[in-house]
Amino acid sequence: MTHFAILYLPCQQPHVVGILRAVYDKICTECLRDRLFYDGSARSCDAFLDEMLRPGCLPFVVMADQEPAAFAWCNHLEIRAARVHFVIFRKFWGRKCRTDMGRRFFRYLLTLRDTDGYLFDCLYGVTPESHPLAWKAALETGWRHVGIIPHFVFLADRQESVGGVITAVNRQALGMAENATGEARWDA
Repeated sequence: MTHFAILYLPCQQPHVVGILRAVYDKICTECLRDRLFYDGSARSCDAFLDEMLRPGCLPFVVMADQEPAAFAWCNHLEIRAARVHFVIFRKFWGRKCRTDMGRRFFRYLLTLRDTDGYLFDCLYGVTPESHPLAWKAALETGWRHVGIIPHFVFLADRQESVGGVITAVNRQALGMAENATGEARWDA
């Protein structure tokens, strides 16, 4: 049995830089960097750290026992909404594992609270139209297809703008009760 845990990586903690470096190495080793950072924004570990440690960025890692299974971050924070970026590492690509992990992670984000209530009522993603495996994986976890914005996404490797597939999710789309709580740990 594998034990999963969602860990928030607060940038003010000194050990977080080491964790983020390890995550970046894994992203590169698994040849995921150019798909995940299609705009060319993280061509080096230093550029990745700059992105993850900037104010308004909320990085998370999903651990499977002692191994990173997925990495995500929220940015472009609005009042109760955020853009989410999510990558699952190759060992965990199986549809059942991928779908369950994604659904649990998004449920968790949608149940985070502060003294004023939920942090997020809506999460959204923007994925290149030319990466259907990525945006279809979001749909499998309960996200909804909102639309496509023509020429919205710049692909640095092709020096071309392509359509951006907009997906979104909220508690209702995931069938969650209004006062639902999310678990940061589970066994599978």
